[in-house]
Amino acid sequence: MSTIAIQISAIFAMIGIGILATRRQWFSEEFSTQLSLLLIKVFYPSLLFSAILRKYTLSALADKWILPVGAAGIIFIGWTIGWIAKRTLLRHAKAPTRRAFHFTCAINNYSFLPIMIIAGTPLGEEGVAMVALTTIASDTLTWTLGFRTFTGQRINLSTLPKMLLRPPIFALLLAICSLILFHFLKITPETLFSYQPTSVALHTLYHYLGNATIPTSALICGMRLGQLRLTGLFTYPQLMVTALRMILIPSIILLVLSVLPISEAQRLVFGLIALMPGAMVSVSMAEVYGGDIPFVSAMILNTHALCILTVPIGLWILGAC
Repeated sequence: MSTIAIQISAIFAMIGIGILATRRQWFSEEFSTQLSLLLIKVFYPSLLFSAILRKYTLSALADKWILPVGAAGIIFIGWTIGWIAKRTLLRHAKAPTRRAFHFTCAINNYSFLPIMIIAGTPLGEEGVAMVALTTIASDTLTWTLGFRTFTGQRINLSTLPKMLLRPPIFALLLAICSLILFHFLKITPETLFSYQPTSVALHTLYHYLGNATIPTSALICGMRLGQLRLTGLFTYPQLMVTALRMILIPSIILLVLSVLPISEAQRLVFGLIALMPGAMVSVSMAEVYGGDIPFVSAMILNTHALCILTVPIGLWILGAC
């Protein structure tokens, strides 16, 4: 438990630097946007692509089918609980608040923060690759079921491919296609590492570009938190969504995980994802699609602050620490 707690503290120290930088106006909003583009288009795809190629063959990847399936299950459990809660606990709230409430129960910070934490555990690169595979389902459901839940709009099939095929997903698909090709060419990760050009390329992608994902995403998270207004933190809807997202939903998922016949590594990955705070993407969705920005902003602050405590405790309860 102490190892996870220290790891989380280090991550939130980096997030704190981002908050401080924003409050002191060290960087412009344009810089934050450019850094986000660099993260999404270069650093994060490099990490996903290289993590898969460094760890898996096609047959080994096929054995990991449970990772995206399990990630989808986590989202559906949260979505179902959120659907029930918004019709009972929040039945008198405004529609945008109820939709944001429901979205938060279903979709959390399933990629950057879990990768930052799991990279510092004994799983290391293997854990990063496993989290990467879960994002196939998580990203797909975020921009289909999640989008519909948050906005109340029907999904536009003509724009759906553009929403889904963002650089990270494209990097994962490219890695899978590469493994299919390597399978027929009898190329294994050991073969790639034995040939200097491919070894250097993978090393550069993972250790130089990919590893920049962790500090960059932490700084960006801090910058976004630093831009949020500290209002409405302790309203009834906030207390309810924080309790559901950070306590009830993870507790149910951890209980399910404790009885499933899966490996300890898979249990750690799923448990870590289930314990994560609200998704930062909800702020962007609220800004673009006219959501309840004050509610979403307060939810981000509350859930991220609470996860410093709940994540180590949750993983300790699961027996993963």
